[in-house]
Amino acid sequence: MEDKLSELRQTLQELQKELRDVDQLDDETRGRLEGVMESINDALHREDTAALAHPSLRETLEERSSHLEDTSYPSLTRVLNNLADILGNSGL
Repeated sequence: MEDKLSELRQTLQELQKELRDVDQLDDETRGRLEGVMESINDALHREDTAALAHPSLRETLEERSSHLEDTSYPSLTRVLNNLADILGNSGL
C-alpha cells in the first residue's frame, strides 16, 4: 500500500506543477482542483485511507478532466486522469 501512497503523492505534485503552469484556467475549475488537492494532502498526512477512497474525490477529478478535455490542457487532463485512476483502483 505504501507504493500506492507514494504514487499518489508524486501524481499530486504533478498536478500542483500543472496548475502553476496553466495561466488561463477558469476560477471554478482551479478552485475545485485546489480543494481536491487539499483534501488529498490532508488525508495523506493523516494516513486516512478511507478519506482517500471517498468517491467524491475521484468524481470531482473525473468531472474536471472531462471539462478540460474540450480545452487545450492535455497535460493537466492526463494528470487528473492519473489521479482519478490511482484513487479508484488503489484499494486504499
